[in-house]
Amino acid sequence: MAQTINIGRYIDDRPLSAFQVRVICLCALVIGLDGFDAQALGFVAPALSKDLHLAPGALGPVFGASLFGVMIGSLLFGALADYFGRKWLVIAGVIVFALGSLATSRAGSVPDLVVLRFLTGLGLGGVLPNAIALTGEYSPQRRRTLLIMLMFMTVSLGSAIGGSVAAKLISAYGWQAIFVIGGVLPLLLCPVLIVWLPESLSLLALDERNNGRVRSLLGQIDPSAKFADAARFAVIEESGKGFLLPQLFTNRRLVPTLLLWIMFFMNMLDIYFLNSWLPTLTHGVGLDVEAAIAVGIAFQLGGMVGTVALGLLIERLGFHRVLFLTYVAGFVSIVTIGFAGAVLPILVPAVFIAGVAVIGGQIGCNAYAARLYPTYIRATGIGWALGIGRFGSILGVTVGGLMLAAHWSIPSLFQTSAVPQLCSALVILGLAFVGMRRGGAVSGQAQHDELSVPERA
Repeated sequence: MAQTINIGRYIDDRPLSAFQVRVICLCALVIGLDGFDAQALGFVAPALSKDLHLAPGALGPVFGASLFGVMIGSLLFGALADYFGRKWLVIAGVIVFALGSLATSRAGSVPDLVVLRFLTGLGLGGVLPNAIALTGEYSPQRRRTLLIMLMFMTVSLGSAIGGSVAAKLISAYGWQAIFVIGGVLPLLLCPVLIVWLPESLSLLALDERNNGRVRSLLGQIDPSAKFADAARFAVIEESGKGFLLPQLFTNRRLVPTLLLWIMFFMNMLDIYFLNSWLPTLTHGVGLDVEAAIAVGIAFQLGGMVGTVALGLLIERLGFHRVLFLTYVAGFVSIVTIGFAGAVLPILVPAVFIAGVAVIGGQIGCNAYAARLYPTYIRATGIGWALGIGRFGSILGVTVGGLMLAAHWSIPSLFQTSAVPQLCSALVILGLAFVGMRRGGAVSGQAQHDELSVPERA
């Protein structure tokens, strides 16, 4: 019999290689630029509104259009990637959001911004599910959750850098400079991705015609490994054919998928409400523009710290307990922001903790989704979870603008936005209960069997 190599076991039995680190770092760079561009509008909103003489809340449709584009991009690009591969969908998404960002720098009205931010959002949304899937598929199972969360942490890093750049450049060069930077940098990264970003090993291994490509990629992970000439490569997990979306609800995935969608919806509602309106709201309570931007940066920094801390805790304690406590902390911190006003010693820590809970919690959700679905529907599953979450994003941004235009008090705004954190806490309890009934498994992947693993030289 020909030797059959279990791809998952091959990766899990080896230390993380320089090749795998490169793949994860490339995905992190893409996600970081995605975060920079996604948050750019929030940071420039006060200056943009002043330049275009807009009333409070007038940018709500622009935020909503951007998130609607991200939603469509997540749904579309995620599903396409399970058919056509992750690499080229990542590159296509980068090109789309880069060109959209450059065009946004030339916008002169709200209708222009609505159209251009929608197109930019298509690219932003298309990148996310495929970067998550690629990172997970090149990571050993023992470190998969942490590596996915660390990779995705660069969303917050990109947003924080965007805030720092915005604070320094807007007064000197205008808000347009932020979008120029957000377009040029991704375009410069594209040639690097074309040359260095590999296709998903697991996806390639589902088709025997790709054995040569799989052999080459496995050799880059471990150059000392020896394969028989007739060796076959396989992913030992559930597989399927046909239209992939309905398969998110088969094999006892119906309830976990629906609960996952609710959790994404609730958490992303809060993320984008805070991302989009926090600088504007804190400016409204008496902080100057630079201080308001600094508070927004504290939110992103909290997200980065939360990503590392929660990733380590999840590896020790599991998803359910850690995420439940995270969402409870998110509720308390968001309520506190509303009562802090311009008192920085209270406001900044509360915003930082909210970043830990809300951003870190969402990145934990992303890792949860990557573990829930097998390879053949992984990008579809992640993409649809992110896409459904974008409905929450759109609602958070749009309703935030409406409440602001209706002159809601600051405490009322933040008390209302804290409620989804309690909903997410209840949902993760439901997922824990479903997991117990299913035997505690989170991952849709099968356990390793006794297929052979190549010897090292």
